[in-house]
Amino acid sequence: ELEGDPRVPFLVDPGPADGADIPIAQNSFDPLSVSVRPELVAEAAEAVRLATTLLEATQADVLEAAAEVTRRTAELDELGSESRAAVEAATAAREQLIERAVTAYVVGDLEGRLASLQVDDMVDLGVARNYVGVVVDGNQRLVNRYERLRRGLSRDQADLTEQLAVARVDLAEATDAVVPAFENLTERVRELEAYQAGAQAYIGGFVFPVAGDVEFIDSWGYPRMTGTASEHWHQGTDVFAQYGTPLIAAENGVLERVGVGSLGGNKLWVRGESGVEYYYAHLAAFAPGVADGRPVRAGEVVGYVGDTGNARGTSPHLHFEIHPGGVGPINPYPVLKAAYGNRPTQRATAPVTTPPPPAPQPGG
Repeated sequence: ELEGDPRVPFLVDPGPADGADIPIAQNSFDPLSVSVRPELVAEAAEAVRLATTLLEATQADVLEAAAEVTRRTAELDELGSESRAAVEAATAAREQLIERAVTAYVVGDLEGRLASLQVDDMVDLGVARNYVGVVVDGNQRLVNRYERLRRGLSRDQADLTEQLAVARVDLAEATDAVVPAFENLTERVRELEAYQAGAQAYIGGFVFPVAGDVEFIDSWGYPRMTGTASEHWHQGTDVFAQYGTPLIAAENGVLERVGVGSLGGNKLWVRGESGVEYYYAHLAAFAPGVADGRPVRAGEVVGYVGDTGNARGTSPHLHFEIHPGGVGPINPYPVLKAAYGNRPTQRATAPVTTPPPPAPQPGG
C-alpha cells in the first residue's frame, strides 16, 4: 500500500481511472526493435563528416583572421606613440560602426523597426519615438566621431585603420562561430554513437534522467511478472541508483499523468518539445510542485529514485521508457548509454529541497 508510506512525502492524487500504467496485452516481441539500422548509422556518419568539415573551416577562419590582426598590429606598432594612439582611437570607432552594420543586417534595421511600431497608447508612442531618436542620435554621433578621428590621419594611417578594424571584427566573428560548430559536432557524434548501439531514434539535447551514479543494462524484451495476469515483456530500461537519487527531466517539456499506478507506483510522464514522451516509474517521491501541465526544463528535478509499485522489495531503480511521437515505445538503452557516456558531473538544475528520507533497513 502506498497510502501513508513514510518514504513517499509528496504523494499526488492520481485522479480517476489511473490504476494501470503500461499495456499488458502486448504484441509479440519484435527482434528488429534491437537491431542496428545501417541506414540510420550511414546518415549519422555523414552528419558527423559534414560537422567535422564545418568545424575545421571555422577553425581555419580563426587562424586566418588572427594572422591578419597580427600583421596589421605589427604595422600599428611601427608608428610613433601619437600616431599609434590616433589610429587606435579611429580603429575602435570604425569597429563599432561595422558591428552596428552587421547587427542591422542580421536583425533588420532597428531604426526602421522602431519607427514602424504600432502603439495605441500616446505615452507608449512618445516613448517609442524618443527611443528611435536616441538610436538615430547615437548612430550619428558615432559616425561623426569616426569621421573626425579619420580626418586627423594620413592616407596610409586611414587605410590601416580600416584594415585593422575589419580584421578585428572578422576575428571576433570567427571566434564566436567555433563554439556552436564544436557543439554541433559533439551532438552529431552522440547521434552516431546511439545509432551504432542500436537506437531506433535520436533526441537532440537529451539529458540522462538520473542525476547520480547508476547501473543499467539492456533489459529490453526481458520477461516480467511471468505466470501472472500482468505477464509482459520489459519495454523500458531499469536504471539502478541509490534510494532518493534525484530524477530529472530528460528534455524541455511538460509534465503529464502524474500519479500512482498499480505497476509503476509513483509515476509521471514528460512530454518533450520534440514530441517524444518519457515515462518514469517506481519513484520514491515527486519533487515539490510537480503536477500535470507544469513546464519543466531539461535537467530539472522531477522526483527521486525509489521502489514503489511492483518494484517493492527490489533494488531502488527508475523504470524509464521512450515513446517517440507519443507512440512506441522504443528501446531506450542505446539513447541512455550514449547520454550517460557524455553526461557532465551534475545535471540537476534545481536544488533538492526536500529529499525523501532514507529507505528503512531490514529489521528496522
